[in-house]
Amino acid sequence: MRRIKNKGKLLLLVMLSLALVLFQGMTTVAKSEAHIQPLWIEHTIDGDSLGAYSVYATDVDSDGDMDVLGASFQDNEITWWENDGDENFIEHTIDSNFLCAASVYATDIDGDGDMDVLGASFRKNKITWWENDGNENFTEHTIDGDFRYTYSAYAADVDSDGDVDVLGASFRDNEITWWENDGDENFTEHTIDSDFVYARSVYAADVDSDGDVDVLGASYWGCGITWWENDGDENFTEHAVNSDLQYAYSVYATDIDGDGDTDVLGGSYYGIIWWQNDGDENFTENAIGSDFWDVNSVYAADVDGDGDVDVLGVAYWDNYITWWENDGDENFTKHTIDSDFLCAASVYATDIDSDGDVDILGASSQGNEITWWENANIVDMINDVIESIEELGLREGINNSLISKLDNSIKAIEKGQSNTAVNILNAFNNHVEAQIGKDISDENANILINDVQSIIDNIN
Repeated sequence: MRRIKNKGKLLLLVMLSLALVLFQGMTTVAKSEAHIQPLWIEHTIDGDSLGAYSVYATDVDSDGDMDVLGASFQDNEITWWENDGDENFIEHTIDSNFLCAASVYATDIDGDGDMDVLGASFRKNKITWWENDGNENFTEHTIDGDFRYTYSAYAADVDSDGDVDVLGASFRDNEITWWENDGDENFTEHTIDSDFVYARSVYAADVDSDGDVDVLGASYWGCGITWWENDGDENFTEHAVNSDLQYAYSVYATDIDGDGDTDVLGGSYYGIIWWQNDGDENFTENAIGSDFWDVNSVYAADVDGDGDVDVLGVAYWDNYITWWENDGDENFTKHTIDSDFLCAASVYATDIDSDGDVDILGASSQGNEITWWENANIVDMINDVIESIEELGLREGINNSLISKLDNSIKAIEKGQSNTAVNILNAFNNHVEAQIGKDISDENANILINDVQSIIDNIN
């Protein structure tokens, strides 16, 4: 399945006009410094992953490309999809009886050089890892079989001894816990907090920049967003980032403002918030998506490749998967990737197609989808558009005057003159409509008109 989402149509206009200019041998207009939004092309990896709830990506089979992993709540499955290098994905079931699979992650847990898989089962009350033998045959190992109603599992070297430890959040037991790996994958349980009410999410990062791994958690009720300071000997001291935040679902940490320390990102029923670390772990709250409800998952990455950290989130009941563009001064502009991603449960971002930019992954619980959105490469898309011009028969019907209109609309967009751009594009559509039955067929003209109208709608 391949759909171009409306939010990417603006970039399609740029590529279309550039392609036409190239095709007719005209001089292209130099691109200004203004930033143009990514074009997103939707690809469904699996449309039958019942209750898809968690998504992650890494090179599972060590062949140099990015594979995808998912946890499906209703299918009770942990699955990975093998990328053949051309983003054709082959499904492989790791576990088909992992009751209410809620979380999936992957890392080299046993230190043998291949990628193992970690999962959390909500109804089976399990934290489990599957050992990869190097040929993607997976052997199940239970870390904890009585960690009740767990939504979240993560892995990091908590004790800095060179092996990978495991962390989990127990909704029913109100616990944030880590399991110490002795180096032979025997795991010893250590409770960090036994009163973290309705623990919903766990993450690990060096929050205080002292060289060890600290732990973060999101509490659905009563404890908000919290971090636990590791003293270097795995004695943890609790610090509230925001203890008043209700219905917190998700927590993540990274350097959002580019000042060299670790900031905190959280998602709750009430929206997306980031907390700026002043370098001494005093956190200042900043709302990003206050009109974005029931945020089941948050993530951060440089989506638009401009050198700063952007934010991503999903609104579960509103069916949105969205990113917020950071202007470099932490002013965030909202961009919708998909407004019909039913019960959007999980978001992740990485370079799926190995073309050097950041693509988006999502899990839709009601739509039963694992999906990725391609951040389109402009050179490739120009070639695609040139081919489509010929395929649609538009070459003969689009004269220099029409191309000039497209060029002028680009100039207006790059200058921030949105009203001017809309007027030019409306004039363009009127001109194309007037050519119906003359130089352009009705069908092909309507394709072009609808494309441009989508651009106008997005500008407005």
